[in-house]
Parts: sequence; C-alpha cells; structure tokens
Amino acid sequence: MLLFLFAVKDVAGGSHKAVKHGRQADTRGPLRTETKNPIKIQITKQQLNPRANVFILVNLGCEMLYVIDQRLKAQQIAKDKSVQVIHDVTAVLLDPKFIDSLLNGSKHNNAQLLTAEHCKFMLNDIATCSVMRIDEQSMGKLWNLMTMLYKWQLFVSRHQHHLLEITFRHLDAINKLYPDAKRHMLIDFTKNTLLDFWNASGEEAQLSIYSTNKAWLECFNTKISLLIRLGFQGMDGSFFKDVDQEYFGDYVQTMGDNMYVKSEEPHQQAGREPNRIDQLAAQLNINPLPEGEDLQPINARQFQEQFEQTFGNVLFDEGQSATGCEFVQLQPAGSSTEAHSRAGDSILNQNLIDLYSKMA
Repeated sequence: MLLFLFAVKDVAGGSHKAVKHGRQADTRGPLRTETKNPIKIQITKQQLNPRANVFILVNLGCEMLYVIDQRLKAQQIAKDKSVQVIHDVTAVLLDPKFIDSLLNGSKHNNAQLLTAEHCKFMLNDIATCSVMRIDEQSMGKLWNLMTMLYKWQLFVSRHQHHLLEITFRHLDAINKLYPDAKRHMLIDFTKNTLLDFWNASGEEAQLSIYSTNKAWLECFNTKISLLIRLGFQGMDGSFFKDVDQEYFGDYVQTMGDNMYVKSEEPHQQAGREPNRIDQLAAQLNINPLPEGEDLQPINARQFQEQFEQTFGNVLFDEGQSATGCEFVQLQPAGSSTEAHSRAGDSILNQNLIDLYSKMA
C-alpha cells in the first residue's frame, strides 16, 4: 500500500446536446460569458436548493482528482499504481448508486443541503478509497484548493447553464486521466444522468441550483497561490472580475478544465510573469518614486514585517515545475501490505458505495 502524507502548501463558463445510447454530451463549443444582463444572486438560507448537492460533490470531487493526479506525477509514482488510484477514486465518486442517492435524496420534501463538513467527510473517504492516505491537516489544504478553484469558476460564470458546462468540462477532464473504456462509459452515463436531472428540473429550479452552488461557496475565502500568480485573486482572498491579460479570456471560456495542467503551458508562463511582479509590488504598496526625490535606504526590519504580514499565510510553489498543488511526501508500504491492499480494494470500494447509496 502507498501512504500519502499530504504536507500541503496553501496554494492560494449554454445549452447542451446529449443523447443516450451512444450519443455524447457536446460541450466543446466556446463558453459565452458576455451575457447582457448577468444574474445577480440574492438567496436566503430558506431558498437554498438541496438539488445542488450532486453538483457540489461531483465538481469538488473532480477538482480533487486534478490535484491527486498532479501529485502522483510529481512524486514519480509508478504508472500502474497511479492508474489504480485515479480509477478507484473515479469509480467511487461517480458510482451510479451514489449519484442516484444524491439525486433522489434531494427530491424529498424534507431534503437538506449538505453541509461543508459532510461534503468534506465524504470526499475524504472517497479520496482514500484506494492505496493512499491523507492526514487531517493535509485534507484541509486539499479542501481549500477544491473549494476555491470551484468558487472562482462560478464567480466568472454569468448564467445558470454555465454550471452544467463547468460540470461537463470537469467530467471530460478526468476522463483524460488514464482513460479506458470502462471509465469512459461511466463518465458518459454520469453526464447523461445529470443532464436528464437538469432538464427535468425546469428553468426556475435550474437557477435555484446554480444560485445555491454559488451561495454554498461564499463562506470560503482562502488565498490560493495559483490564482494569485495568475492574477485572478487578490491578497485579501477576493477575486478580480477582469484581468488585463490575454490568457484570462481563455481561462474563463474553459472554466472547469484542469487549471494545473493549463497553467503549465509555456505561453502562459511567459504571459503572466510581468503581471505577477506588478501584483506583488501593488500588494506591498511599492509606488513609483516621485519626481525629484532621491532613493532612501530601506528599513530591513520594517520591510520584513510588512512582507510577512502581507504574505504570511500564502505558501508559494517551489521550482519551475510547480503547478499550484500541494507538496506531497510519499511513503511506500511494504510488499506484503501492498499485496493485502490489492486484495481488499474492491471490498473497501463496495463498502463505501453501499454506505453512501443508502443516503436517500
């Protein structure tokens, strides 16, 4: 068995066509965010729609898979073990019985919106259903990444149908992680199931589901270094509505894609470096020197205190290969334990599936 100890750094959008029986959902078209009258979300606790549960869990789970995949590659884990982890987690997250339990449970008259604690507990179980483990502190950091990236995606969205587009892009992206026929069928089935549920909900309920997703994420305000480095987030945790960089439109048009992979693209690296410098300077209140004034010596202690106060709880990535994910310490287990793990994997996964399928 592999033991993951996530020693994590805080790294701090449409209609669809989908038909069953061999037809796939089409989300390849560009995402249009230039809605003339963007929806203003004003939602009270009584208006929160439990039908949002499945979208919250699926989207956060896909973001979780992005991070797990990045760390498996960064630690150069053997491909067979990486495939096992990604496939096991995907199978439990998108198990039809689990998805059906979320959908059917949300239709009851006494249905309730899942709390953040409940979602975090379930996703922790799902993340550790295979041959890896995450300690409590590291799961907290992983949770920050999942919630804040999903929150940013909804922040830049402008219409309720963008929620479905984000969800489908998430599913398409995890389908590319060590794809095989079984996983492809599972993801297509999930997309068709969610599309049927969405269409059956009606326009008013769709808006309510979308609004609930946004409202559910409002309490999260963690600074994420990937978003800060891209210039999408300020040092107070808030998001910028517009960014004067060419790549910003590309990220908005493809929200839901794997941002860790996207941020590694060479043209993105060259394009955002000046913006990062400008932003850091702005956060440190470094202003241009007034004309006619001479340079004054810097008080080293004062500068250090200011720097620590500004960036105290933001841990930036190390090295040029950093992607914005947390740093992982990997401890391989002994061969006998590993063999035992393989024998128990299917039982463990089935136990989780059976447990969560009884939620409805």
